[in-house]
Amino acid sequence: METEQAPGSLARALADVAAEREAQDRKWGVQEFPDGTGPGFTARAEEAKQECAAAWSRGELTWRHILTEEFYEALAESDPLSLRNELIQTAAVALKWVQSLDRRHGGTVHRTGDGRRSEKLVRDRIPEIIRDAGGSPETRTAAPGEQGALLRNKLYEEAGEYIATDDPAELSDLLEVLHALAALHGLSPEQLEEQRAAKAAERGGFSARLVLRLPR
Repeated sequence: METEQAPGSLARALADVAAEREAQDRKWGVQEFPDGTGPGFTARAEEAKQECAAAWSRGELTWRHILTEEFYEALAESDPLSLRNELIQTAAVALKWVQSLDRRHGGTVHRTGDGRRSEKLVRDRIPEIIRDAGGSPETRTAAPGEQGALLRNKLYEEAGEYIATDDPAELSDLLEVLHALAALHGLSPEQLEEQRAAKAAERGGFSARLVLRLPR
């Protein structure tokens, strides 16, 4: 139930966010970076909190004050669960700001920006297979420095395909990507298997179906 909002305003804002996320994935693929957060931002978070409280007491509170406080509170966290909670709160405030804009100025159509053509890493013979089928594939050779990021994106893609289909044939694609990633680290398939076996001997596998209940 939406309270004090134009009908459908939250759904519209969420749909725009989803569309933007899809556009980002088309443009950049799945991305992984270090968080870059931690106690070094604690003082700035406290300053933003005080600024927000002072603005409230003066009757001058703005969305900028609220979002800034939430943003720096997120930056000050290093624990993954706490960071996630703060990021969710930051996203929620940003959405409320969007809804406020829509109430004041009317809802607008969000236009995603796809400034770069979509592309992905493929197996070596895929262009040949496409040409044999009558297609005209456009390809480029990735720079050596791109290979790791492209393979990590491919890992997410193949894992997602298995999750979506539950087709065990997809596991062979996943394994091929794992071997390519291992090669980047100087590991042969045999060495990777040795590491897997050693860890299984030390910690066990997953055949017992054990589920660990995490502390609240």
